[in-house]
Amino acid sequence: MEELGQESIIDKCQIFTPDKYAAELLDYVGYKKKLFGKKILENSCGDGSILKAIVSRYIKSLKKEEKNISEIKKGLERDVYGIELDKVHYENCLKSLNDLALSHGIKGVQWNILNKNTLKMDWEIKFDYIVGNPPYISYKEIGKGIRKELKEKYKSCSEGNFDYCYAFIEESLNCLSDTGKFAYLIPNSIFKNVFGRKLRNVILPSLTKIIDYKSHKVFKNALTTSAVIVCDKNKNKRDINYLDIENNKKIKIKKDELTEKWVFEKIENSGIKRFGDFFNASMCVATLCNKAFVIKKFTEDNQYVYSNDMKIEKKIIKKGASPSGVKNQKEEYIIFPYDYLDGELYKYSQKEFEENYPEATKYLLSHLIDLEKRDSDKSAKWFEYGRSQALRHLHTEKLLISSLITDHVESYILEEDYIPYSGIYIVTKGELSLHRAKEIIESQEFYKYIKKIGKNANGKTLKITAKDINNYYF
Repeated sequence: MEELGQESIIDKCQIFTPDKYAAELLDYVGYKKKLFGKKILENSCGDGSILKAIVSRYIKSLKKEEKNISEIKKGLERDVYGIELDKVHYENCLKSLNDLALSHGIKGVQWNILNKNTLKMDWEIKFDYIVGNPPYISYKEIGKGIRKELKEKYKSCSEGNFDYCYAFIEESLNCLSDTGKFAYLIPNSIFKNVFGRKLRNVILPSLTKIIDYKSHKVFKNALTTSAVIVCDKNKNKRDINYLDIENNKKIKIKKDELTEKWVFEKIENSGIKRFGDFFNASMCVATLCNKAFVIKKFTEDNQYVYSNDMKIEKKIIKKGASPSGVKNQKEEYIIFPYDYLDGELYKYSQKEFEENYPEATKYLLSHLIDLEKRDSDKSAKWFEYGRSQALRHLHTEKLLISSLITDHVESYILEEDYIPYSGIYIVTKGELSLHRAKEIIESQEFYKYIKKIGKNANGKTLKITAKDINNYYF
């Protein structure tokens, strides 16, 4: 996928907050009355759905305080702030706010709505309230220059594959006054995302409430599922209130129980044996360029596999496997530019590979541009997989499952000559068989565990890691 620079990032920020949720954000921070002199910021305001709710409440509050039109106008100019990077949305927002003010008899407001980049602002003031719905943009879609800037400026972005919204959340917390309150509609993946750990550490001290929509879609056409986080800089509480909207549950959780992953319901271990003590779950090989290595359409003879009008030596090819492919009984091959000698992984030198497998070399060279674009390990040669950590334990029978789970877990036992390139694979450490691992993984008890530990991916689909599996007790 093409990385995004600042102009392309504008194009990604097109999903606006439904009115219902705009009102709820304001309720969560108590933006209801006595608002005169209280500064509020919406720092990714789009067409102004949240700002309209803010302005409407501000005007009604001041009217109840019997402020006149002139005082209300001055208050709007002094207390209400917004930022929008996209010029068209910025202008639409101003028009909407002018129309709203005019409906209350207020003309010519000089709005503090700025057509700027929130993450480049240098505020001289602090805010009593910040509410918003930040842009959800994945690490892969952010240009390298912007990534570097964010890594240098924000703790939450200092390591790993952070989301663009992490910077918005941290920036907003930095802009609050000592008694300021904050409510943000965010992807609920941040609670369990491996690379969200630093962001969770930034949020936790002032966090007071989480409203988790779980698999419920706040945005109809978006894959992301959402939650609201509420922070109060004036309250360093030891616990938080967690609301599970989907299941109508309310739980009080001690902050010191929220550790590496934020798990909101207590995990009752169904046994005393840790899965990782008997088996080893690992992420599958990462070629970082499957279209170069994985062969799905082919013909073959005794010596070669033929694909895309080219041929590849069969000696350098193994059977490929992905959870969906195995489920649908698809036959796939994968170029395996390594060997196993006496059970140990052997890596070819470039000269060895090119001399011994000239046809495979030609085939991979036809994908050279994509191979060179990979964010590979520094030690990886051009013809090798981008990551090699999964390779050493693959030369054995293994169990394959998807890292994305919906409704139930399916697993598949693969022979030793299969190379899984997608999902999670499991090998036994010797005492218990893979058939026993399959029973455990496909059990209802394991699925209940996944529902608590897994990260919301899309609707009711949960994403799990190899570490989650290894930490399961049976």
